[in-house]
Amino acid sequence: MATNSFLMAIPQYFGNDASLEAGKMLKGMGCTKVMVLHFKSAGGAGIEVPIIETIRREGIEVLTDASVVSDPDSDLVTRIGQKAREEDVNGIVAIGGGSIIDAGKGVKLLLSNKGDISDYYPLTTPQAGCIPMIAIPTTSGTGSEASKGTVITDSKTGIKKVIIGPGTTPDAALIDPKLTLGVPPKVTAACAFDALSHAIDAILSTMTNRIVQGIAYEGIRLMKNSYKRAVEHGDDLEARSDMHLAANYGGIVLANAKCNMCHAFAHALGALYHVPHGTCCAIFTPACLEFLAEERPEEIREIARLLDVPFEDGESAFVIARRTGEEIHRMYRSVGLEDITAFVPSAEEAIERIIPVAEKDIMARFSPRKLDQAGAEEIIRRTFELAEGGVN
Repeated sequence: MATNSFLMAIPQYFGNDASLEAGKMLKGMGCTKVMVLHFKSAGGAGIEVPIIETIRREGIEVLTDASVVSDPDSDLVTRIGQKAREEDVNGIVAIGGGSIIDAGKGVKLLLSNKGDISDYYPLTTPQAGCIPMIAIPTTSGTGSEASKGTVITDSKTGIKKVIIGPGTTPDAALIDPKLTLGVPPKVTAACAFDALSHAIDAILSTMTNRIVQGIAYEGIRLMKNSYKRAVEHGDDLEARSDMHLAANYGGIVLANAKCNMCHAFAHALGALYHVPHGTCCAIFTPACLEFLAEERPEEIREIARLLDVPFEDGESAFVIARRTGEEIHRMYRSVGLEDITAFVPSAEEAIERIIPVAEKDIMARFSPRKLDQAGAEEIIRRTFELAEGGVN
């Protein structure tokens, strides 16, 4: 294993009601006027209201924005950023799932730097990060509150772009399990498999190390023991807390080891077919696990143990990975997540459309096995095989 670094760049505060510390924290950061990004609540007053009240009690002016949609694109983030510039905002709070937090990171980037979002697609473009941002996750999946980067869909090409630097790094994360109690079962399920994929991708990445793996293995254990309870019993605060922590661990490890093959395909499926990101990750985790098995045999065995997949000492890593992938497929189907066949009519179409986009995704760079056309087709065909009943 290479000697890769480990860094915790973002202070993390975990616990019930942690979100209510936002006002005091912003005041300590010197903020006088902040923009709060949040999803528009169907019934009026949403979970953002008590948080906003804590901010206003500190004498801080609040500007709200509820225009973010899933998979925010560069035009949307630019519009919000321009509004924040015109209002002389000097702080950002993002309350929501990965899309809200990613958008908030994009707005911070625009407030802290000149130019447009597209100027920062090249990872070599210098960034400043002077405007403070607090991330408050309300779903247990992306771990975006713990990572230094943002994922923005380019409005011109429809391709997801990863932007990483001080301009997209939150200054603090307030991780409050109570905020996840109202998340619908389908969203909870998709988020759970996003968290699982982050842990697995980080373990298998070329950027992995023992610290990353220790945290990621614990994330897998937490997810395995809590995801079904969180989906089926949404008011189970213990299960919600464990899932929220698993998601946070996923964010921490992907910030260090990056994702790899699964996310390259998941980003492509999501961008081309508008499939929720967690569902995309669930769909591609099994085949990508098989694809990388021989590169990471001991890690495959540990992942299998944590998911209660039986195997014999003499069995190959590929056989164990195949059995583990089949178990992950059963897991995500058991909580109502769809297979790839619900979104893409055939393997041939997926090969034609998804592979060219996946091959260009930055996350493919961190795979311990190089992706070529034959390997990419292998991943697609195995994914369809599982969807069509190819489980032993």
